[in-house]
This record gives sequence, C-alpha cells and structure tokens, in this order.
Amino acid sequence: MSSETKKKWINTLKFFAAYLVAAWTFLQFVDWVLNRYSISPYWVDILLWFFIGISPSLLIYLYHQERLSKRILKLREKIFIPLNVILLIIALYFGFGNSDLGATTKEIKYTDDQGQAQKEIITKEEFRIGVPIYGFKNLSKDESLYWMRYGIGSLLVEDLYQNKSLSPSFGYYMDTSTKIEDASLFNDFYIDGNYKKEGDNYVITVYKRKATNGKKLKEKTFTGPDFLLLIDEITVFITENSGFIETNQLRYLDYPVNEFMSDSLKAIKEYVDGNYSKAVAIDKEFALAYLEYAKRSLRISRGKLEVQDLTDKAFENRNKLPLQRQLEVHIQRNLAYENFDDAARQVKLQLEVDPHNPFYNDVLFSIYGETKQTDKFLKSSERLFDMDQNPETGTNLAVAAMVNGDDDRLIDEIKKYEIISPNLKLYRLQPLLFKKEVKKAKVLLEDIKTLNSSYKNRASVYDSVVSYLQQNGYDISKFKKFEGTYRSSLNEQVHTYWIENNRLIQYVKNQMMDAFIPAGENSVVSGFINNETYKADLVFTDSGKPIGINFNVVNYRNTNTYWYWKEDETIQKAHEAFDNGDLEKAASLYTIALEENPKHVYLRNYLQHLTYAKETDKDSLLKQHERFTGSYGPREFWIEDHKFFYKRKSETVDLPRVELLAIGENTYMDLTRSNTLMLFETTDKGELASVSHSLNMETLQWGPTVGGNNYFEKD
Repeated sequence: MSSETKKKWINTLKFFAAYLVAAWTFLQFVDWVLNRYSISPYWVDILLWFFIGISPSLLIYLYHQERLSKRILKLREKIFIPLNVILLIIALYFGFGNSDLGATTKEIKYTDDQGQAQKEIITKEEFRIGVPIYGFKNLSKDESLYWMRYGIGSLLVEDLYQNKSLSPSFGYYMDTSTKIEDASLFNDFYIDGNYKKEGDNYVITVYKRKATNGKKLKEKTFTGPDFLLLIDEITVFITENSGFIETNQLRYLDYPVNEFMSDSLKAIKEYVDGNYSKAVAIDKEFALAYLEYAKRSLRISRGKLEVQDLTDKAFENRNKLPLQRQLEVHIQRNLAYENFDDAARQVKLQLEVDPHNPFYNDVLFSIYGETKQTDKFLKSSERLFDMDQNPETGTNLAVAAMVNGDDDRLIDEIKKYEIISPNLKLYRLQPLLFKKEVKKAKVLLEDIKTLNSSYKNRASVYDSVVSYLQQNGYDISKFKKFEGTYRSSLNEQVHTYWIENNRLIQYVKNQMMDAFIPAGENSVVSGFINNETYKADLVFTDSGKPIGINFNVVNYRNTNTYWYWKEDETIQKAHEAFDNGDLEKAASLYTIALEENPKHVYLRNYLQHLTYAKETDKDSLLKQHERFTGSYGPREFWIEDHKFFYKRKSETVDLPRVELLAIGENTYMDLTRSNTLMLFETTDKGELASVSHSLNMETLQWGPTVGGNNYFEKD
C-alpha cells in the first residue's frame, strides 16, 4: 500500500470515527427527547439502522472526497450510492412500516360512577412492557404455605394490572427450561423467586431473570409479618426494574392489595385457588371475588339468577375496587341483566383503555359468536395478538384462524416461533387436518404423543379423526345434520353449530367460537392436546331425527360426558312465549313441540306446570310454597316475590340458586336444570322430606337421583 493510499485510509477512518461519535451522541439526545415527550422509541432504532446502513456510501465518499466534492463521479459510484439509499429505505419501510411512530401515550375519555366525564393519559398498547411472572419455590416444609407457590405470582399480577404501562401475565410453570421457552417468545425478562416462613415473618426472594437464559439480572429479599404488605412492596420493585418511568403526565394509582381485595389471608387463599364461594363466605365484602365468581358463573351458564345475585354483590362493594375493575363490574351487570347492547358499547370503549383485558375480549368474542361474525373474531384476535404477544392471545388467534379457514397462514405463523418453542408444533395438527393433509397430520400426531406421554388421553380423539379421514375423506356437507341449537341438561349453557368456511363451527353461549373436524359418521372433534380436547357425538331417534349431543371433555386422565338436548324452532318458540309471560300461547306451542319431539320428555314438565298454575289460584299456590319452605339438611327452600327458590349448600360442590316451578301438589321442576325434579314427601313420623329425581337418559324415565345422600328431612 502506497503512502498516499495509507494516508487516505487514515483520514477516512478518522472522519468515520468522528461520524460514529457524532451519530451516537445524536442518538442519545434523540432518546432523551423521545422519553421526555413520550414519543415512539422506534425512531431511535430507525436512526440507528439509518446511520449503519448509510455507512458504505459514507466510506466511499470519505475515501474519494477530493474528487467527489468536485462532483466527479464514476459509474460504479453513480450506481452503488443511490442503490444503497434505495435498499436502505425499503429495508426501513418493511422493518418499521407497521410500527406506531407517534406518541407512546394517548388520552382516553370515560364516564365515572357518578356520570361525570373524565380523561386520563395512558400508555399505548404497543409500548407496554411485558412482565411474565411464574411460580415461586416453597423453601418451607409448612404445607399451609403451599398455595403461595402460585398465589404470590397471581397476586403480583393482580396488583400490577393497575399500571397501564405494564402488561403482566402469570404462568403456572416451575421448571426453568419451560419458563425460558415461554417467556423468550415475546419478552426480554421474567420474574420468579422463592419463599419461606421464619417464625412470624414471611421471607420472599424475587428474581428478575433474562428471558433467553434465566440469568439473574436483579434480586431482592422482602421480609415481614404482613404477607399482603410484602406483595405491595414486591410490585414496586418489579415496576422500578421493568423499564417503566413515571412522569408528571404518566402516573398510576397503586391501591394496596388488602384494600382492593381483602385483608383476610384465608379469603385471599381461597380466591387464588379459585374457590370464590369460600372466599366470599369468609369476607362478605370481597368485591373482586364476587366479580370473578359472577364472570365464571356467566361463562359456564350456571344460571341467570345466580349470575345476577353475584353481580349485585360485586356492585354493592365496587367502591373498594380500582377504577378499571369498577368498570368491569358495570359491564358484568349489563351482561347479567341481558342489557347486551349497553355491554357491547361499554366493552368497545374500554378496549381503548385496556386492550389486553381478557374479560373485555372474552365479552367481545362472545358477541361475535352470538352474531356469527367470524371475520370480526379473526380481526379482533389479530389486533390483540399484535398488541400483546403471549400464549393466551396466540391461542385465541389460532382458534380464530381455524374458524375462518385461514389454515395456511396459521401454519406459517406457528413455524416462526417453533424454533424457540418446539412444543408449538402441536398447534399445526388441526389446520393440517382441515387442509386434508392427513398423512402429515398422522406423523405429527405420533410425534406429539412421543414427545409428551401425558398428552396420550387427550390425543385419542384425534386418532379417531385420522382414522375416519383416511377412510372417508373430508366432506363437511355430511355433517350438516349437526346444525342447530343444543341446551345443556345440567345448566343453562347453549351450544350452537353451523357450517361455514368448509367446516363445522361451534359457539358456546357466553364463550367463543371454535372449529370442529369430522371424526366419525356422527362425531366431530376439537381442542388443543396440551389443554383439553372435545368430542361431540350426535344422537338420533329411531326415525333418524337428531335428539341431542353427548359432549365429551377429555382431560389428562379422564373423560367427562355431558348431555345437550337439541332444541328445534318449535321448542325455541315455546320457550320464548314462556319467558315473555304469554302462558296460553306457550302451552299451545309446548304441545306442538312435544308432538314434534316426543323424546324430549322434559317438555311435559312445562305443560304440567302451565296446567297446574292455571287450575290453582295464586293464594293456594303460595300456601303450597310456604308449606315446603325451610331447611332440609344442606337444602334451603324459600320464597321471593311469590316465587319458589332452592339452593343446596355443600362443602365440596358449589351449586347455583334456581327457581322451582310447581307441576303438582308436591312436585317441582327445576327451571335451570331440565333433568332435575324436586319432590316433597311426608315421612312415617309425619315430617316433611325432600328428594330429588333425575331423568335416566337410557330409559327416559324419572327416578330418585343416584349417588350420595338424596333424602333429607326438614330441620
């Protein structure tokens, strides 16, 4: 290398070094400005890649600056420099074209509990910090502390929900490898730890770990006699180490756990374990437990009366809750009292404030299912996943994609993440079957079962799918016989089936849509093998008319089967007239419905009730109710507004309040559970006793309920 060339390279590198220093200083200044004024941090990334991307052209210019400053360009420079700029612009467009480059915050407006217009500055969804939290290791031998293994993380998430710059989530994982696999998909770090009790003090150590390898980034030990106070202190530690910076504009109230939840540790324990009935029995002002209890009851359709009772309790105590939870109470109340339009309007407004809120999204998905809007279900799931990428939103998107027939796209999306999390390949099974690629699906199914033996029972339903499709092919038109509405015999849950997008779609009332795959001449299957799988078997009368569905829920080791009656248009019209109080019309319609559906023996109960109520004056009927009112062991019967109600108290099973309708002098039908009757008998001692009767689905005959003590004398 000549001395002239060497000198040119030295000068070039000097200028380039000065350029790097200036660029880095400028980036630091821009980063400060963006943070100061809450502007998208993507601008720093854009500028960084611009400064790096333009470097080849800059080096050429610095090396040949004497000639280029005189505008003497050679052909290679005329081609390379513009090409460098064009390719850089294209790369930046594809890299950041879909990113929000505006403010990181937005102003939202809402109406408070007093009807006053309010506004608040919150962080936009895209810029919220993901905070995955996992199980804490129990270092103590005290079994009474075992619930804290998951309880600590659950309570931390509940407390962190108040900060709308964070997106906390809880996973029931204890082993490091699974935590890394789960957290590294979408996050930079995760939280876990351990705990024990020393004398009267709880000792909780919290770790902030790198998502990709579990390396400890921060740790702190919290000690004290007040467990709930420690939870509050830990959330402060997590917030401070999450990257969230509080400003004059961006502040969030942080209510103590013992105030917005409960100051009873026993009630908190039951809440964490999902025993909401026990939680509210311990703390009768536990608003959050009432709210979650009402949500779950609505979701599984335990009964309209039960949902209303629980929602009213949450509403009475709502002022204890943070604002966001109070808004959930209002929406839940509209749902409980079937003000669906108001609920939908409120949900859409609140999704602007809290787009990650699972309750709001569940309500929205339910509304789309009720109205069969499969396209909106997919768009909403896509939006939610783009804003908050986590396993739950990813599962929702997978279901929505299958409902819409977007199988190829789903497979492509899964492949993006399979390298990080190989277990995700199980989500490819259903789209492959929908695409009629049965051989690939069979190989994948065997691979999944080999990978995890615990999936064997849940995977069994897909063995029947593969076998059926190999022999018969995929022809969804054969399953049009499934279309219609089906009502549970145990509660008020309703399943609706219809064919769309070349597949059978199911909507479970108050839940969301799902797509089912043929698994037999009269069987269809759905569900993910890592959670639960479902098999619906259609049942017919001797004449070949569908009468109902045996719905099988397949878990880790067992299968639970539930019966759903198919309710055709004649039955639905009769129910509608009955609910509207048009009893004469209802009696006529139930007669027609029973003639059309003679196997639906529970319809006779409605006719008997209408006949008995018509023949018995109101005072006599009220006296009949009064005679049977009282406690019968665990059974409680009472009157409200001239109506007769029943609820069973149990230590192990939480049963709903139901309304009983008289169909005879001592016999009542259950308005919630079509397969149940309640009879009152007089013992040899002249005392009253209650006994429930159930419908035998094989003989379609009523008889005393089998299993457990069913005969209780009046106290």
